[in-house]
Amino acid sequence: MLAPRLAAAVDGLASAALSGVAFRHVAENRHPLSGAGARSLGGRWNPRESFATLYLALERETVVREFFRLAHRMGRAPDDFLPRRFYRHRFELSALLDLREAQARATVGLTEGSITSDALGPCQAVGEGAHAVGREGVIAPSATGKGTVLAVFFDSLTAGSFVHELEYETWESPRSER
Repeated sequence: MLAPRLAAAVDGLASAALSGVAFRHVAENRHPLSGAGARSLGGRWNPRESFATLYLALERETVVREFFRLAHRMGRAPDDFLPRRFYRHRFELSALLDLREAQARATVGLTEGSITSDALGPCQAVGEGAHAVGREGVIAPSATGKGTVLAVFFDSLTAGSFVHELEYETWESPRSER
């Protein structure tokens, strides 16, 4: 259950607009714009069985670092997940919760440690709060400690906001990009 105090803290932060290009890796048999896996399994910014969330990174290198972090957290070799598709997306969003600054994170009760922790509860609660007050997603530091991630809540997109797939390449081995 969403704490009213957290929802108020999220709502008290100004919405941020952002547009540009972002990146993502997915299994070859998955749709590049589906947030269904994150909806059912949960992710850093959305709880399990909640709302569809598309996870992107603003930098190509961040996607590679997140990929290796995922494999490590699952106790598997990165090659176990290959091949994958590495997508480039164009986006324009107008109502994000911007957590790139430490002060914004502190306002909603997060620390740098919360962002990089394997314990997802605090970040999920903030994401739930952002979703509840109508934010289109969260922009925050990557859990890897470098780069920026963008979690997009598809059911919260406002008129004029979008995420479009531009192109992809098949990833046989991301090692050369690490």
